[in-house]
Formats: sequence, C-alpha cells, structure tokens
Amino acid sequence: MSFGIILATHAHIGEALLEGAEMLAGKQDRVKALSLTEDTSVEQFEALFNASYDTLRQSCDFIVVLCDIYGGSPFNVTSRTLLSGKELIAFTGVNLPILIDLLFSGDLTPDEVRAHVAETASTSIQEVKVQFAEESEEDDLDL
Repeated sequence: MSFGIILATHAHIGEALLEGAEMLAGKQDRVKALSLTEDTSVEQFEALFNASYDTLRQSCDFIVVLCDIYGGSPFNVTSRTLLSGKELIAFTGVNLPILIDLLFSGDLTPDEVRAHVAETASTSIQEVKVQFAEESEEDDLDL
C-alpha cells in the first residue's frame, strides 16, 4: 500500500525536516510540509491541511501525519481530521530519523507504519556518550 506523509508543525520545522530528508532520499512528491506560523491562522492552516490531504489521497492509499507537539494547534487540526473520518494515521514527536525511515520503507500497511514508527522512535533519541582512551607513555601523539 502506498502512503503519503503530511508534516504538520509550528514555524518551519516541517520544511526543515523535509529538506534534511531530501538530502538523503531525494525529492519527495508524496510529502507535504505544512507550517503554522505567526502569519497563518488556524483556519488557514486547517484549509491547507485538508487540501494537502485531498491531493495526496489522489495517489496514496492512506496518509501518515507527523506532528511536532501533542496538544498544539497542528495536532488539534490533525485530530479534527481524524474525527471527520478521513483515512490517516497520526503521530506526535516528529523527528528526522522517523521521517527518513518512512521514506525508505516503501509500501507499508497501516499496521506496518505503526510498527516502524514505534521502533524508530524507541531508538532515535539516545544520549551521546564518549569515552577518551587512557593515555600511556607509549602512545605516539605526533600529528
């Protein structure tokens, strides 16, 4: 099954994520990045969301929505869209590893998308730990 992706975020976070993902995965026609900015009302954002959904559904079996913040306006617009009965799966806490994983995953069923997102989310945020090697008198540090 083919799926489209809507990035529903504040400011221009979605566009930046898409730009980063396209550096690795190439141009993505099945992804729409939507931004709620200071110059955009929630009503305008919702109209753009619905138009993007309709456009993607012309060529995709279902839509995956990746929001930035649980409870934020993009999340609320997504929730209203779900309540209206449109075919989509939605997640909050979008990040670049999740987006890239979905772009490289090919055709997935809705349940497979859920599993991919859960797995990637569980490993995409990790503490960075480094350990310096202990110096010995025999180490040659000539650079």
